[in-house]
Amino acid sequence: MIEVKGITIPVVLIEIKEKRDVDYLMEEIKVKLSSKLFEESYVLIDSRGLLSKEELEKLEKAITEVNTKTIKRLTSEATGKTGKQRLLVVQKHLRSGQRIEHNGDILILGDVNRDAQVIATGNIIVMGKLKGIAIAGALGDERAVIVALEMEPQQIRIGKRVAIMEDTDRKSPGYPEVAKIEGSNIVLESFTEDFSATRPFMSKNL
Repeated sequence: MIEVKGITIPVVLIEIKEKRDVDYLMEEIKVKLSSKLFEESYVLIDSRGLLSKEELEKLEKAITEVNTKTIKRLTSEATGKTGKQRLLVVQKHLRSGQRIEHNGDILILGDVNRDAQVIATGNIIVMGKLKGIAIAGALGDERAVIVALEMEPQQIRIGKRVAIMEDTDRKSPGYPEVAKIEGSNIVLESFTEDFSATRPFMSKNL
């Protein structure tokens, strides 16, 4: 009924393969995520349109109960009648000039090179170097985040906020980072609790 895939640390994908009672799914998820292997991982839920928004919220709560401090959530919402996948997995490097757009979350299993673009209405995860342009929450969702193992972007946009990193600040600090909106600005934070440093952005409204 449920399959958990460690796509590559720190991302875990939970695939809901058939419609079941949400309480049953919650218990199964708790058991599967109880392993220490999944600590400090982002969790993507691919419901394939089988669950309602309310049911997905219950599953989110179940995930946080497994480990309230280190499990972070990136939830693929119900897809309704369209049947379209909320999560797009791109298994290649994006070269200069290439562009990926998707109505949902995007997972890049590779690098996003300079002058390449990734645009998502949901979240963006880059399991490599982000050196190009990343736009998350493209329809105005300021809860969206951008994650990269090496964060060296030309430009980041989340919702109606845009941030440009100066060339002198663009070098990755050597650990994964998360870009998100905090207050009225986009901020960069360490992915793990071992580092608490933040880096400067030139952030403004679109």
